[in-house]
Amino acid sequence: MILTNYFIKKKIHSLIKKDRHRSFRGLREAHLILVIYDAKDLKDIEPCLETFRMMHKQVRTLVYNENPVVADNESGLLLCPKKDLNIWGYPTEEICSKLKDIRADILIDLTNSDNYAMQYLMLQHPCNFKVGAKRNEQDLYDLSITVTEKDDIKHLFGHILFYLQTIRSK
Repeated sequence: MILTNYFIKKKIHSLIKKDRHRSFRGLREAHLILVIYDAKDLKDIEPCLETFRMMHKQVRTLVYNENPVVADNESGLLLCPKKDLNIWGYPTEEICSKLKDIRADILIDLTNSDNYAMQYLMLQHPCNFKVGAKRNEQDLYDLSITVTEKDDIKHLFGHILFYLQTIRSK
């Protein structure tokens, strides 16, 4: 049970201000793509992941699931708030280190804007190119796609895919 989101929100604000090396990367140059999403959106996410796999990209996932279940494949890491978050909303050190060990070329965040644990993990990840939806005044990503409340994940993914195919880093 999480008592308050105050402390994790404060940490997220400090991580946003932190300077880091950014490197724009197109889909052509990317070998491993890390996708962060909520388990409830799996039905919409799976075709998106399959699109990357058909492009011969290695895909790893970090999934936020309310219920403690076993990850169904080797490419996924599961975050369950009942066992992997402390009372202040911070993920355990084990989850943080497992995530940091994934050497992704591109990180794509498809989670909700109020999922602070996933925002914290995304900001902690050493990936140099992060992509996601800009839903509030904070800019968490290197490439932010503006969406409206009615836009769904498939719509967002279509825009992300378009821009990743358009970017040429060399």
